[in-house]
Amino acid sequence: MRLKHFYFSLFFCLSLSVVYGQYAVQDIPKALLGRATATFREDDKTILIKSPTDVTTTGKKVVTIHNNGGELHGNIFFYYNKSVQVKEVKGEILDEFGKTIKKFSLKDFDDYSAVSGYSLFDDYRVKVFESNVTTYPYTIAYTYELRSNQNLVIEPWRPDIYKNVSVEKSVYTILTDPEEKLRIYSKNLNAEPVIGSKDKYKSYQWKAENIHAIREEPYSPDRDITGMQVLVVPQTFQYFKNKGEFDDWKTFGLWMNQTLLKDKKNLPPATVSKVKELVKDLKTDKEKAKALYEYMQNKTRYISIQVGIGGFEPFPAENVDRLGYGDCKALVNYMQALLDVVEIPSYYAIVEAGDKKKDVINDFANILDGNHIILCLPFENDTTWLECTSQEMPFGYLGDFTDDRLVLACTEDGGKVMRTTSYSYLDNLQHRIMNFKLDVKGKITGDIETTFKGTQFDNHFANYDLIRDKQLENLKRWYNINRIEFTDFNYAIQTEKNPTLTENIKFSIDNYATVSKSHLSIKPNIFNIATTIPNIRNRQEKVIINRGYTDIEEISVELPDEVTPLILPTKKEIKTDMGTYEFLTKIENKVLKCYRKIQIKEGEYSAESYESFSNLMAEAHQFDGTFYNLPIKDK
Repeated sequence: MRLKHFYFSLFFCLSLSVVYGQYAVQDIPKALLGRATATFREDDKTILIKSPTDVTTTGKKVVTIHNNGGELHGNIFFYYNKSVQVKEVKGEILDEFGKTIKKFSLKDFDDYSAVSGYSLFDDYRVKVFESNVTTYPYTIAYTYELRSNQNLVIEPWRPDIYKNVSVEKSVYTILTDPEEKLRIYSKNLNAEPVIGSKDKYKSYQWKAENIHAIREEPYSPDRDITGMQVLVVPQTFQYFKNKGEFDDWKTFGLWMNQTLLKDKKNLPPATVSKVKELVKDLKTDKEKAKALYEYMQNKTRYISIQVGIGGFEPFPAENVDRLGYGDCKALVNYMQALLDVVEIPSYYAIVEAGDKKKDVINDFANILDGNHIILCLPFENDTTWLECTSQEMPFGYLGDFTDDRLVLACTEDGGKVMRTTSYSYLDNLQHRIMNFKLDVKGKITGDIETTFKGTQFDNHFANYDLIRDKQLENLKRWYNINRIEFTDFNYAIQTEKNPTLTENIKFSIDNYATVSKSHLSIKPNIFNIATTIPNIRNRQEKVIINRGYTDIEEISVELPDEVTPLILPTKKEIKTDMGTYEFLTKIENKVLKCYRKIQIKEGEYSAESYESFSNLMAEAHQFDGTFYNLPIKDK
């Protein structure tokens, strides 16, 4: 998976003999203290683009940490690789009165690999300074300088990217040759940049002041959507040895095809023959693609490789074929090479992966968008997407890592913005059918059949191909009930059209029901209790339900002869804009039956509607935990 491109905090270079005593905490305007765990006193960044291969970023940052909630902002991170050098850092830690506690410089930073332990090759590293101050408030102030030999990756300006953080002043300056053309994307700004000149350079400067801290609210929009943002891309650039220019996604895709993806799909003759043999009896392109996808899954494994052209260029297909491993770029490229043998078109697609849906910017081409690569198969009326880093994922299934978002597909005609597979709340189904038998001592035995579809297919998919002991370990974690014992379990997958995972379990739980001299008390809904969400008063932000779902439980409990099968039937229905909840119980022929269904709908809703959403989840939680008291017959 491609490492997220450098979001360095880069600052304006001031004299390193700054007197920091001016940063007493009492000088922060009182209006900026509300809800703030930290305050950015100064956040100045200047990026000087002398040439495509000579970029200097200098700056200054002063941050006051008010309490342990803001501690992240008291630590400093600089990412670097062969294209970026950290030249100098000097700073001080100050107490609440602005008095120096400690001075530090670059030699006080620790140096680590910036890629996780499953990376085989990488040249990304990070320098880290931890303040280790536990007395609040305190201030950390520093200046620094970075040098880069490329101008394609320019750090964006996002002064209010953090919630619960206020900003006194932030300045972002770009200096460039007057003849250099810049493409600039801006969003949610209060003012246009000031354009002028400094020395022999053209300057663009943006400022923001007195930004109040925004409260972190559940189900709120990402700050990439609601916050201020400026992206800058020089129209003519150099990245490592690759020169180029683009002004939209189409020309960006052409540049990718002509440089980073060019001549990467050659395969050994033996593999070409193997591919042709695999598909010779298959009739449709989709059948052939499925067979080749499964061949690729069985032959390769995923491993992170963050080298090459800044982590953007895939290893050649012949390397993957020989070694049997690759990162997302290399595995997608390899899958394309297999498809090319049988003349099935496919697109190398750049996506911002993660459980939160995030689009590439539809109308502004840039290399910062996207952190992962998937493959698009543009079958007529049946566009299919492949996740090539998984050895188990069914053909054509993406899941919640890359679903329903705008991505950049590199077609033969250039870049094209497309949307990946979308799953609605009706598609994202978890349906349990449970049949239990209860004895008079409170023990239950029974079986559960659960069907998982849509993005909920991922819920227990991890168990499908594991060894028995690991499956049992996961079941105990997922069905976390005291004294539960699993006597048998198995999994099946249906992969045609919409992948479905079926889990069958036989189990028992000793002393599940509570027994007294006169009653036996049981909660029929054992495994799926709705989670409450905070009741936020005076909510400010819209409500975003990123991904909806449907959960259904059908429960039958055969009661022991020793109890009187008598309870008052329960019926609860709740309807809101965000979703619905149903809970029904009754007794039929000595069987306690319970039906429970909750549907939460994806979408954007007003801030005012959050209260009804919170109430829905609170009532669902209450009814999910309902106990029923059954009288024990006199002996």
